[in-house]
Formats: sequence, C-alpha cells, structure tokens
Amino acid sequence: MTNFQVPSDVKVIVLTLRQSTDRQTRIKSLLDEAKIPFEFFWGVDGRKDADPLFSLYDESIRLRTKGQPMSPGQLGCFASHYKLWANCVAENKNYIVLEDDALFDKENFLAFIRDLPLLPLHFECLRLFENKTRNHQEYVIAKVGAFEVIRYTKGPMSTMGYYLTPSAAKKFLMSTDPIFLPVDIFMDRYWVNDVVCLGINPAFVFIDSEFESTIGYGKKSGRRPLFVRFNRELFTLTERVRRFFYNLCLKRKYKTEGFSNDG
Repeated sequence: MTNFQVPSDVKVIVLTLRQSTDRQTRIKSLLDEAKIPFEFFWGVDGRKDADPLFSLYDESIRLRTKGQPMSPGQLGCFASHYKLWANCVAENKNYIVLEDDALFDKENFLAFIRDLPLLPLHFECLRLFENKTRNHQEYVIAKVGAFEVIRYTKGPMSTMGYYLTPSAAKKFLMSTDPIFLPVDIFMDRYWVNDVVCLGINPAFVFIDSEFESTIGYGKKSGRRPLFVRFNRELFTLTERVRRFFYNLCLKRKYKTEGFSNDG
C-alpha cells in the first residue's frame, strides 16, 4: 500500500531532539501506519546546546514581567520552533507540525489533509488540538470540508500540533525579537504577531502523557518581592486589555468580510 497523497505544497514535520529516539520510534510507527509521509526536524536542546538565537533572549524584560528567568529548555524549545518557521519560509511550503510526544486520530488527520486544498488563504495558522484554557470563547467562522474553523479569544498555550503557512511563519519571525516568553505563549499573543488564533473542530492531535517534558522549568523562587509582583500583575493586565481590544477588531473584521457567525 502506497503512502497517503499529501498536497504538493504541504509537508508533515515532526519536531524532535536528536537524542529522543524513543519518541521518534513511536511517532514514526503511528505515521507509517497511517501511510502519512513526514520528515523529522531536529530541534535545539537548550539544556546542552548553545544556539545563536539565544542572543535574542532579553532576561531583563523577562524578570520585569515574570519575576524569574526562562529555563534553558524553554529557550531551546523557542529556538527549535523559530528554526522551523524559518525553514517553512525558505521552502515556501505549508507545514503540519507535530511535536514528537503527540498522538493523533488517524481518520481525522487524513480527512484534514484531504480538505487542505479547500482552506482559504487567510487562515494562516490552525491549532490542531483542543483549547483547554479557562475563560476563552470559541466562534465558528468557517466550514471547510469535514471541519469547522474556530477563532479563539484566548490562546491554547501549547504547540503540540499546528498547521502553518509561510505567511504566518514570516509574522512569527518578524515579531520574535526580543524573546522573553515561552514559544506557546508567544504564538498566543496574536495582538502582537498578528497571526489570528484559530483552531479546528473536530481536533485530532493529543498529548501522549507517557513521556515527560523535555523542556524543563525553572525552580520556583518562593514569594517574590512586592515590586516584582506589581510588575507581573501590570504586565498581565496590559496583555488582557490589548487582547480585549484586538478581539473587538477581529469580531468586526470577520463580520465585515462575511465569514463569521459569532453573533
């Protein structure tokens, strides 16, 4: 049996670290079983590798807004996705990105690939998993084949699986400097990077809880000084206000363009 036919302008990419052979074996087995051709993309292990992209990290902003530095693993994860975005632009191909600890529903994955030629160009990036963050709203803005395209008012805080176009990758690259937030939170800041936060229903990518995170998080430093807590709360409030007004603009835009039914 031959591999499933993926559109010529699309690649399935699995982001992994070279030493994560157990993860690679598992996800390769799943994709081979589904007859989906794919490529591994070698990421950066921030715990071991020194990468030039780390020079974009601004620890002073990080400490001012969050009170503690990013971990080496978080920096490596950001650098990994950044390099993947750059590759997407260089190849001028649409990517379906899976992290190596992801699981997926085979039938819905295959259906999504089949329906991709129907996807309007202005949908630049789609999260392929369920948004489980609290206090977010979801608006169905289009029907594409067997799927609904959903606009989120708050990002899902994960990069386990997403569809990426070169136009979205360019926007991410242009708005990266400085780095001071984890890559999933950065992608969620659509009011900064101008990549609208979209998902699909039914979602078909899930996390495999069998594997521990390779990112690693910094140790909690106990109760932070008052001025640190004040700056952190001020940053959070500012982000919420900016997100609120950007969402208002998006709601008007989608209604004006005639592909919204969010009421």
